[in-house]
Amino acid sequence: MILKYIIFTGAVQGLFLVLLLRKKRANQPANKWLIAWLILVSIQLFFYLDNLSASTVTNGFSGIIAFSIPLLTAPALFQYISSISFGKVPDLKKHIVYLAPWVFYLTVTIASSFIYPNGISIRYGYPHFSPAVPATAVYIFTLPMAVIPGIYALMGLTVLRAYRKNLPDHYSYTERISLNWLKWLVISILVLFILLFLLIRFGRQQQIVNTENLFIYVGAALSIYVFIIGYMGMWQESTTSTTKKEIPDEKPAEPTPYKKTGLDEISAAQLYQRLLGHMEKEKPYLRDDLSLSILAQQIGVNPNQLSQAINQKSANNFFVFVNTYRVEEVKTKLLDPGLSHLSILGIAYECGFRSKSAFNRIFKTQTGIVPLEYQKQNNKN
Repeated sequence: MILKYIIFTGAVQGLFLVLLLRKKRANQPANKWLIAWLILVSIQLFFYLDNLSASTVTNGFSGIIAFSIPLLTAPALFQYISSISFGKVPDLKKHIVYLAPWVFYLTVTIASSFIYPNGISIRYGYPHFSPAVPATAVYIFTLPMAVIPGIYALMGLTVLRAYRKNLPDHYSYTERISLNWLKWLVISILVLFILLFLLIRFGRQQQIVNTENLFIYVGAALSIYVFIIGYMGMWQESTTSTTKKEIPDEKPAEPTPYKKTGLDEISAAQLYQRLLGHMEKEKPYLRDDLSLSILAQQIGVNPNQLSQAINQKSANNFFVFVNTYRVEEVKTKLLDPGLSHLSILGIAYECGFRSKSAFNRIFKTQTGIVPLEYQKQNNKN
């Protein structure tokens, strides 16, 4: 069956990506979590393959352990999200907390297997229960597999939302660092686990699905996640590993975020004038990877103080402040006869923009018209 080949390919591909990540960027926190996730999911996929074969190896205790792997992949994925967005590295105590649900789950289920001998078996990738096992024990065995990964998925979405909210205050670009792909992938995983729980608990009773084939589809879906997270993770790390730690906290800003900067109104105004001089003279906005911390380092001030000066005196965030200079630079160069040999996109790149879509969007937002229309209108004048 083609889905079995997909599962096998996903498992092997996961291990292959682990080798690539260890060779290239294993020392980066986010990649350590990505490696852990890929290893665990690959083991899970091999478990599904084994349970779909005529003679299974992972049964009994080994089957219970293999079935519980999502309780490990869920926190691993959450830690990958936290690391790639905010550079978070949990301490040992938090590691223990994240492992606690898995340890508790194994303790309860293995104890149940002793209380009800031959009452729990793993077939076709999921547990089967004899009539001797009470309904309460069945729910204890199955419900955490939907609830706990779901909780971690919601936590991951919360982190990603806070990350996106903070981007304009710290970066002059959002291309390739917005993590939109990761947000939608986490949402799909959340939906997958909810549907999976409902199908396991009620699908067979309602004859909605043949549960013997259910985990073939689950394994195929996980294989797709391996491809997406693995390759996107490698691509994403190369663009964010040097900048993600610049965002200090994933919590929403307080009503008075600059209370502790030590910068009063007069000092903020002086710093802002100093910043304007630097922007006019040095033109740091021509650098396409300009961030708040880079600009603060150039001026020799604290990033929080610089953020205060920009937000209070320009009434804009860092993103708008920097891109306003870029748009003005583009407008000047579009009308320069000496640069007529350059394309509009070429001029945009020279002025610090990173992509055509971002340039067109920002230019139209600030001027009300697209770059070509602006050039035609002003050349006539």
